[in-house]
Order: sequence, then structure tokens, then C-alpha cells
Amino acid sequence: MEPSWLETYYTALEFVYWEPQHLGRKKNPETDLDTLDKVAKRLRHLEVTLNHNIDQFFRLAPSLLRRELFARVFGRTFSNLFIMHGREVDKTFELVYAMQPDFLFVSEKEVVSIEMKTGAKSSVSQVLKYALLGLAIELKQKVSLQHYLLLLGPGDFSGLWNEKFKTTADLHDAISNANLPAFLDQQPVRFRSHQEQFAGVVGRLQISWLTYGQLSDFLRAASPAETDLTQGAEVYRKLISGLLGELSARNLDK
Repeated sequence: MEPSWLETYYTALEFVYWEPQHLGRKKNPETDLDTLDKVAKRLRHLEVTLNHNIDQFFRLAPSLLRRELFARVFGRTFSNLFIMHGREVDKTFELVYAMQPDFLFVSEKEVVSIEMKTGAKSSVSQVLKYALLGLAIELKQKVSLQHYLLLLGPGDFSGLWNEKFKTTADLHDAISNANLPAFLDQQPVRFRSHQEQFAGVVGRLQISWLTYGQLSDFLRAASPAETDLTQGAEVYRKLISGLLGELSARNLDK
């Protein structure tokens, strides 16, 4: 079978591992990662590499797919054009290194963030940082926005937390009852005078949960039929197939 487009990503990482001198680095002679098989296994267990894979996918997939996914998750129609932000998010919204979202999509009226996990726990403080991001975007765009946070992870929602959150409603109650002024006091100075606006963002933040298995089901349903032999359909099938294969290889598609 022909390798997927994602294989080129891992091939590039493996090249840098074997020849780090191209980046002005030296190999660690004491490393346990002393074979290609060990390196490949390690790379496919890291959360950050999956983050890169999904980032590449969203940047190549049609904009309509984003809106359809958001509609599926949040139960409403999204008709505005979303801009997907990247590493420039700190500079664009003057976050002063307060946080770095996994994925951020912004339209004229909405903010959709995605926080992905593969094994690590999340926390109320981490969710509040997404609300802080929402505040930063409102300050930049000078308008009140609708805020959405998609939590993407494996297994059961309750396993994502040290606290006993069984549902997203439990989580929203926790962030709504958190000491928001105390939280803001620990954030960059520019945000501390916006307590009322921040509380509004927290109150409006809609949180939803999606497993990687549900994401896989969504992608399979979105894939063009094999009978569609147009060039665009072929590329789209390859794009979706690559990410589905990656989720399967990581045993996340259940």
C-alpha cells in the first residue's frame, strides 16, 4: 500500500534525528533512542507530534469541514469564515505568554478553541486560560464574541481530570464558581482590570467533549465516495485517510 502523506512528516523527523548537525546540534551518545525503531515508536507516542498531524490536516482540509465539525460538536450552525491561527497567536492577541492554545479558530462573531489530550490530565486553571484567550481576542476585536471550547481526548471524559467531573456541565460549574479575581491576579497585568468582561467570557463559554473515536467516525463520514474519481475527491480521501491511519496506529480510534 502506498504510504500516507503523514509518513513524510515522520521521515523528516527521523532524518533530523540521524543528522542533527544540520540544526547545529549533536547526538546524545548516552540516549536510549539508539535505533530507528525506537525513535519511530517514541515519535508516535508523543502528544506534540499528533498535534502537528492534526494541525497540518486542518490547514489542508476545506474550511467547510471545520464548520461541519463545530456544528456536530456544539449543536448549532456556523456560517462565518474562520481563520485558523498558529504560533503567531501570542503576538496577535498580546497574550504576553499567558497561554498557547492547541488550536484556535476565530471568526467575526465566534471563537472556537480545541484542547487535545492523549494521556495527560487537564485542570480548571487550564480551561480558564482558554477563557483568558477569549478575553484577549475580545480586547483585540473590540466586540463581544461567542466562545466555544472543544476538549478532544481518548476514553471517558471523567478520566481527563483529577477532579470528579462527570460531564462538561460539572466542569462549567467549576469554572463559573472559581475565584476569577484571584486567577486574573496571576495573569499578565494588561488583563487584570477586565474582571467583569472576563467573567462574561467564562459565563458564555460553551464546552463540549469529543473522543478521537468520534472524530474518526466524523472523518470517515466526510470522506468522498470511492466512486468519485475527480481530482479533488482523490486528494480529500488521501488527506482523511492519512489522519485516520495515524489515529488507528496510536489506538485512539476506539
